[in-house]
Amino acid sequence: MELNTEGGSLRAGSHLSSSGIVESAYQSQPWYEAYMAALFESDREQIRASIHRAELLIVHRERELLAGRELKEQRALDNALHALRALHGCLKL
Repeated sequence: MELNTEGGSLRAGSHLSSSGIVESAYQSQPWYEAYMAALFESDREQIRASIHRAELLIVHRERELLAGRELKEQRALDNALHALRALHGCLKL
């Protein structure tokens, strides 16, 4: 389902942020915030803990969605988990 808006269209499960950026509903989920925090953590001492926290929240959310049909968020969760594992490997943590 698409909704017409002034500058284009929004898909169901998306919203327009106060800055005018189209965001998916999952971007307000705790797992997404932890994921972004881990990706942009600049303190090398904290990055391992940030990655671990994000991974735990992602796995927890995946379990919540198993019976649901939130395919867009499930794909985002998979992509986030792969990116965190790649970051962990690249930094040899």
